[in-house]
Amino acid sequence: MIDLALRCHCGKIEGVVKQVSANSCNRMACYCKDCRRFANHLSADSNTLNEYGGTELYQVAPNSLRITQGAEHLACLRLKRKGIYRWYSACCNTPIANTVSIKLPFVSVFHDFVAEGQQPDLNLGKSLGAVHSDQALKPLPEHLQGLSQRKIVVKTVLKLLLWKLTGKGRPSPFFEDLGRAKVKPIILED
Repeated sequence: MIDLALRCHCGKIEGVVKQVSANSCNRMACYCKDCRRFANHLSADSNTLNEYGGTELYQVAPNSLRITQGAEHLACLRLKRKGIYRWYSACCNTPIANTVSIKLPFVSVFHDFVAEGQQPDLNLGKSLGAVHSDQALKPLPEHLQGLSQRKIVVKTVLKLLLWKLTGKGRPSPFFEDLGRAKVKPIILED
């Protein structure tokens, strides 16, 4: 297990995922249109998306993630009023994480927010595979597909249930204890 250092592109926001390993997180690539829309909203020139329109994510328990510097620069948007919370840095538009609510203990950290030199392959294991590959910009090569989406979803749900049953949803760096987002999200469409 390692402490995974987190940092936005300009360095104003820093954080850490405490005691993370391949067994305590899920690593995958998401190719959904919403993740792509979020990334493009922040910057069309970013390295968030790969050539197939996907982004690498690390799913961790909320209480393992801490913002250690620059929380005042956190920003949030939702693509729709009932959509997931998409967190980013207001200072430099680095995508940080996706969350659902305080009731679902789940944080998907964007690879952009992982500090340089963290060696995810060595410390977090290889990617489980791709979700929403049907929404990719072009067909994925076999080496990027990994486990079936069904198996990845099952692993995600099992982690979520484990985190909920063991109280790993609180404290959350993104939500107050009563469930309100720490930053009022911008809603892109009603």
